[in-house]
Amino acid sequence: MRMKLTLALGLVVLAVLNFGIYRNELFIETAEEVYFELAPVDPRSLMQGDYMRLNYRIVENLRKEFERIRSAGEIEIPAAGKIVVRLDERRVVFLKGMWNGDPLAENERLLHYSNGGGWRVHVGSESFFFEEGQGKAYQEARYGVFKLGKDGRTILRALADENLVRIRPGVKEKAP
Repeated sequence: MRMKLTLALGLVVLAVLNFGIYRNELFIETAEEVYFELAPVDPRSLMQGDYMRLNYRIVENLRKEFERIRSAGEIEIPAAGKIVVRLDERRVVFLKGMWNGDPLAENERLLHYSNGGGWRVHVGSESFFFEEGQGKAYQEARYGVFKLGKDGRTILRALADENLVRIRPGVKEKAP
């Protein structure tokens, strides 16, 4: 009996994991690709081992907007919600403002944010992991390449240079 219960529980766990993977793969296939401009981060912690800490220009602009709203006492800013972003002709994302439920224009999209209180605002991944020894190639990164879903959810897919060309480091050479 225990063996059957363990096997059944294992199958349920595998089914849930596979459904999560399927859901993310479907999201990546169907979501549109957009670019978030990277903002400077503390240079001492820019490259830490095999990952890069990320900050986005839109987050800086959103923090300023939240501060303006708080000081004006306009509305209570929820801990999580959606903002309206505008896409330019290159598909780079710019903050338009808080979403009030109005229909969006053709070049506007919703973007989910979470506000951990104070200055911690999240709109996307804060780290980009890469193969050890490839950090130098990513120093030219100026944009995060994201998949943006209709619900405002994002997944970071790559980093790109100033011309929106994905950075693909070469094969790591072995030391003699």
